[in-house]
Parts: sequence; structure tokens; C-alpha cells
Amino acid sequence: MTWEEFNEAVRTFLLVDSERKGKGVQNYIDRMIVASVIDLQRYIPSFRSSNIKHFSNSSLVEPDPESLSGVNSENINAQQGKFAQGKTRIKEVLIRRIPSENNNQEISQYFYLKVIPWSRRFELIDGANSERTQGIPGRIAFGDTTFIVAPKLREDEALYLYYEGEKHYSPLFKATEDELKDPVVFDEMVAKASADFVKAHLAREVDNDLSQYQSYFTLYVKDRSQIFINEKEYASSSAEQVMGQGVGGFVIG
Repeated sequence: MTWEEFNEAVRTFLLVDSERKGKGVQNYIDRMIVASVIDLQRYIPSFRSSNIKHFSNSSLVEPDPESLSGVNSENINAQQGKFAQGKTRIKEVLIRRIPSENNNQEISQYFYLKVIPWSRRFELIDGANSERTQGIPGRIAFGDTTFIVAPKLREDEALYLYYEGEKHYSPLFKATEDELKDPVVFDEMVAKASADFVKAHLAREVDNDLSQYQSYFTLYVKDRSQIFINEKEYASSSAEQVMGQGVGGFVIG
């Protein structure tokens, strides 16, 4: 499920509340969905251990001149992206090359990038970077809020960061195309809990109905507790299975 699909699922559970009118109400709903998943991540450890961030070629840019420090930046085969999730542990970095008419693939190919220290980022922007192959999958360097990856992503490639840490999603009304495509580790039960959280805050902030607020928030707390129990019993997730075993990770931020 993607972040966009999760929001659609939450709005299905909201029923008539999903179509509420009024100045700023729809944006408020989007922001409350974000607030609900932040609260759930803080309560349920497994939701912090399996986060995923997605990047496409269009969401990356030429390396910032401040990062180059005088290095010749013409025609460099590297790109820079933003990753400002503080206090996170990167567990895996991979590139997925999706089948297309031009690459003659029948199934996706996966390339596991080598992570190098930020202090060595000039190796990526001031030197030749071979075309991506299974033997030479590419490299990436992480700073505090940005990263540089080489070689550049192709149009049929996407970069995925798998990490541990609290993820702050963008509200749907201001999310970029890549943010909408971000995979999430949430399911329909989480969408139901998020909807009860949103209903509670709509009742309090829009309707000024504290009784309804208490009723919906009690439902949310029960939902959250049940999800915690389920996650504790069934710790495996699709993201963990994709990442495989033996990855120690490293901390940034």
C-alpha cells in the first residue's frame, strides 16, 4: 500500500466526514491523518523499524554547488536528494529497475548500493561513474539532511531507502508525486484507527462536541492497543522480508 492509497482507505472509513465542507477542513483532515500515524509510530515499535522512502529520477537534482567545493560540476554523473529524517538508522539502500519496452526486462532488477562516508562524496562527483550493473550497482553517501548517489537514476529506475526511525509523512494536499508513491507498512486496521483519530479531532475542533470526541478517541485507543498486540505477535512485515538478513545499518542525524 502506498501513502496515497492509505489516505484513500482512511477516507473510506471516515464515511460522510470525508466530504465535510468548511474553510480548511479538508486540509485539516489530511494533517490529522499524518498526526495519527505519528502517534501510532510512537506507540508501536515495529512501525518505526520498517520505514521506506521512495525517490525517482525526477525527484533528484544536480549536486548542490556548496557540496562540490570548487569541483568541476559539468556533466557529473551523480544526483542529490533530500533525506531529513533525523535520528534514523539506514538498513538498506537499493535501486529497482522496472521492466519497460526499452530495457527488454520481463521482471524488475534490484541493485544494492554501496554506502560510502559523506567525507568521500567527492569520489562520486569528481570522477567517472560506471553504468549500473549487478557487479557495479553504484554508490551513495549520506549527509545530515541530504545524500548524493551515483550514477544518476535512469527513467526506469527508482531508489528505495529502508530505515528505522519515526517518519513524518507529508499531508496529502501538499505531497509530491514521489511522496504519494512512498510504500507504507500500514494496513486496513491502521486505516480504521487513523479514521477514528481524525473523527475524534473533528468532533472536538470543528463540532465543539467533547462527548463525541471522548467516544471516538476511546475507539482509537482500543484500535491502537489491538494493533500493538497484533504487531507484537506477528513481527514480520513485507518491508523486512524485502530487506533480507545480515544488514547492520548505520545511523545518521
